[in-house]
Amino acid sequence: MNHSSTLASLTTISDMANTEDDVTSARDYTVIGDELYALFRDQGDLQALQLAIGHYNAALTEDILDSQCSRSDQLLKLGTALSWRFDLVGDTADLDVAINCHRVAIDLQTPDSLDFPIMHVKHAQMLMKRFGLHVNQSDIDLAIEQYACISNQTDPAHEAWLVALADALVTRFSHWGDVRDLSQAIHLYESVVNFDASNALTSVLGNLSLAHFFRYQQEGDAPDLASSIAYSTEALDKISSEDQNRSVLLNNLANGLLLRFKKLGGTDDLEQAIKSYGSVIELCPPGHKGRLRALSNLASAIMTRYELQASLVDLEISLGYFREALDICPKNHPDRPILLDNLATTLRKRFQHTGDIIDLETSIENHYEALHALPPSHPHRSDTLCSLGNALQSRFAFQGDPDDLVAAVDRYSEALRLRPPSHPERADLLNNIANVAFNLFTEQRNPRNLDLSIEHYSEALQFSPEGFRRSLLLHNLASSLTTRFIYRNDAKDLDWALELGASALELRERGNEYRLSSHIMLANAKGLKYELEGDPAMLQAAFQHLDKAHGMCTPGHPSLLDIWEEYSRIHIHAYSKAPQSTIHLEEAFRYFRSASTHISGGSLPKFRVALRWIKEAEVHKHPSALDAHQIALNMFDRHVTTKPSVESRHRIVREYAASLAVDAASCALRLGLVTLAVEMLEHGRGILWTYLGRFRTPLDDLQSAGEHGCQLASEFVRLGSLLEDAACGAVTEEGLQHYRSLLREWDGVVDQIRLVDGFGDFLLAPSFSKLKEAAKNGPVIITNASQYSCDAVIVHHKHDPIHIPLPDINTSDILRLSEQFRYFATNRGTGRSAERELTELLRQTWDTVVFPVVKTLESSLHLPQGSRIWWCPTGRFNSIPLHAAAPFRKGEKGLPNYYISSYTPTLSALLRCQKPRHVSNDKTPPRILAVGQAAPTGGFAKLGTVDEELDSLQSILPPVMPMTRMTGESATRSESLRAIHSSPWVHLACHGKQDVTRPLKSCFAMSDGPLALLDIVRAPSDSAEFAFLSACHTAAGDNKAPDEVVHLAAAMQFAGFRGVVGTMWAVDDAVVVNMVSAFYEALLERSPDGLNSEHAAVALNTAAKRVDKSVVPLQQRIVFIHIGI
Repeated sequence: MNHSSTLASLTTISDMANTEDDVTSARDYTVIGDELYALFRDQGDLQALQLAIGHYNAALTEDILDSQCSRSDQLLKLGTALSWRFDLVGDTADLDVAINCHRVAIDLQTPDSLDFPIMHVKHAQMLMKRFGLHVNQSDIDLAIEQYACISNQTDPAHEAWLVALADALVTRFSHWGDVRDLSQAIHLYESVVNFDASNALTSVLGNLSLAHFFRYQQEGDAPDLASSIAYSTEALDKISSEDQNRSVLLNNLANGLLLRFKKLGGTDDLEQAIKSYGSVIELCPPGHKGRLRALSNLASAIMTRYELQASLVDLEISLGYFREALDICPKNHPDRPILLDNLATTLRKRFQHTGDIIDLETSIENHYEALHALPPSHPHRSDTLCSLGNALQSRFAFQGDPDDLVAAVDRYSEALRLRPPSHPERADLLNNIANVAFNLFTEQRNPRNLDLSIEHYSEALQFSPEGFRRSLLLHNLASSLTTRFIYRNDAKDLDWALELGASALELRERGNEYRLSSHIMLANAKGLKYELEGDPAMLQAAFQHLDKAHGMCTPGHPSLLDIWEEYSRIHIHAYSKAPQSTIHLEEAFRYFRSASTHISGGSLPKFRVALRWIKEAEVHKHPSALDAHQIALNMFDRHVTTKPSVESRHRIVREYAASLAVDAASCALRLGLVTLAVEMLEHGRGILWTYLGRFRTPLDDLQSAGEHGCQLASEFVRLGSLLEDAACGAVTEEGLQHYRSLLREWDGVVDQIRLVDGFGDFLLAPSFSKLKEAAKNGPVIITNASQYSCDAVIVHHKHDPIHIPLPDINTSDILRLSEQFRYFATNRGTGRSAERELTELLRQTWDTVVFPVVKTLESSLHLPQGSRIWWCPTGRFNSIPLHAAAPFRKGEKGLPNYYISSYTPTLSALLRCQKPRHVSNDKTPPRILAVGQAAPTGGFAKLGTVDEELDSLQSILPPVMPMTRMTGESATRSESLRAIHSSPWVHLACHGKQDVTRPLKSCFAMSDGPLALLDIVRAPSDSAEFAFLSACHTAAGDNKAPDEVVHLAAAMQFAGFRGVVGTMWAVDDAVVVNMVSAFYEALLERSPDGLNSEHAAVALNTAAKRVDKSVVPLQQRIVFIHIGI
């Protein structure tokens, strides 16, 4: 009978059975179900299987089976049929029901039943199927229980069950990492092999090899590694070349050989491993299920050879294999995180060759993605943590962000918990921890970190008595010892470093590119030895090492930076020993230039070289000093642009460049290049405001340049808004990647704008011809405080800048004056003695700084008395009240009686204030917002005269000038910010807090929390005109980076207020109302028809003279300063 007729006959019988009585139909359901199931197994017909399942279900629902065993048998039949349908159709509901059928069937069956073991086996097989789908630990746990309860380790008949149990244990280990599962699996596999060793199945030998390999990875016992290699070799000897399992066995063998190479360093093992992995690739053509892992393993092995020989060819081959593997790897594949991790490591290695930051950023991104996909107990997690830590350290070395070091420490700390002392990769981890300790030392100069790095390197060496990594550990320890010699001058450290460095070089065979770093390290150590002892042979040896290292580098190699820096350092040492030999000096500066302008390498390392160049050029009065200053400024600007947030940018300025611009300007001034000095100061100061200001550049002219100009302007505004949000927000790793992507888009748009006619200099550093327009309403006096000279420069829009040397004061004097003013203001001295001290400080300021300027204004510019001038102080001059300087001698006038002083952070800031605005024809008086907060949250003392101050202001203003008053609970952070944003005139009477450690967190204290500096910056206003900040420290900058002028008054100016009155130190709540009242009275006298912010500076000068001096002491009369126009 053919298939179709058989099925038709059975279907007919099925239909007839439905017409019989209940008992007969139930029995027939089972019989017909069996016949249908047999037909399915014989011919594979899915319809027959469907019908069989229907009949088995019908028989069960009749519930008239004569015993528990019969019902158990029926459940087994249904479960088995459903399991088959799941295999064919993939409906997981079938598998779930099948598992439940088998569970109930087992419960109904008696343990002495002959079918009992088979029932457990089938149940376990189904559970493993479901585990493969959902990776639910309860499934695999129950499957292992099912196998274990019926497996006899001494009975050869149970061989298949023992192997299945061992396989399940290895699977559970691979997911949750419990090494006890591995040990039990090894025991089971070995019991099976021992049944008949000569005829052991190759599959069992292969699995046993793999289990030993896994246990070696966890515990590091050499016998496990030897067993793994031996079992793989035995299995390969037994298997035919055509056997489909050959690729698996070759892979296992290669894994073992590779690990043995890492432990013992035998290159034959490495080459044999690569050859075996290559054979696996040949056995797994495209489309083969084993190709993914084969590609990954071969790529990893070739990367290991790269670690040994540093061949760029191996690096590129490895990258190609990893990328192909990722391309064919499904998103949810368990190997995907490991692939991402390995690809990331390879990209980091290429970055070390090429210096391409995109490789490093992509590497870190991939490491994080891999880490997020790995559960805490995954065996590979510690590898990923270490690799990520290494990448973060590389980025720190390239960009200098200490957050990367902190993150690296966190990653290594977690990895250390996962790698006990017995772990075979413990030495690598100790080396990584030592690296980060060394980097922390270079960052913080804490000698304990340097000692820790030496301790960890030494411990790692004890774990690596042999093996290919030993040379790396010797090299790293030698480098740390050399650094410790520099700081402690203990010759024993240097001698030990030379010995270790020579050993590392000897272990690195010729042709190995890692010899390059050994030569650099030995050149450094021998150069120091020459400096210590003066032995010419050591000098010659140092240069020989550098020559060899240089010969190993292709043009553009990142290591050339280190080589050239070392050349320059040793030439400086040689010149110091023999100053008559100027060739050493000239060579040193030639190499300084080469290193700091190298096309490859990070901006921070090159910037540091430029700083060293500046130092040596200034000491030796070398003509290259100006070039060094200019290159350092450009390199630092490039470095700062890599930082996404204003917080990180400000921190970088504080750490690396607090005096960079003022020292550069001093160099230019000493060479008579006054306009260049002004441009340098503008380029290197106020970096925060310059950076944020770029995003708000007016684009009216661009929008009038046709449709293309409008499109570019629109895109510029969109990207600028996103970048400003990123700059003012918190930085995460994901946010950093997004920022860099936005920045690349932004740079592309800026490049396109510069191609538009008339926009060739768009966003480029302004020239002096543009900067001098800031002085169109009156001269701007720049006071420059450098360690090399102190100077003043008068900028006038119709004249060349005038340079005024200040020989009677130096940076030490300015620092002393600055600290004295700061101390005096902080301690609020009162009485005649305090006033005498303050007048003496102001007298010194007058004699050494301000009087030479006033004399020049009168004699050279013939500036009439009563004219306005603007001070643009740099460095520590920022905390000196130049506007109040006076001789305090009988018959002599002080500055307030000569000129009306204002301040500006930079010339560009003053230019922004002067930009024309839309003038409304509306003649209504301006709206004035008065915010008063006497009792804010945050532990501030209550202010007793806030209401009095606002009452006084309201009484002074004419009735036609409306004043909106916000006080008490209504003066919240959000409401105050909203009101400030929409008000042209603002008066703030509250607590001001200058955060000396994090200036960007400086704030006004409101009823529900701080109104921070960055909150104000992010709320620009087109209608803002003038703000009076009657609060403490609103114009007190950051004493560690004074040229950034980061304070609340500057923030208000940046937010759009053309004029701001702020305070250089604390104001006295008891007398401030007197100054406020005098100021507004004077302002209204100058502007009887309505308030005019351009009269604010004159009004402040007048108020300081008018107030009752018996009530308002000198320090409170001069605390207020005017900023802007």
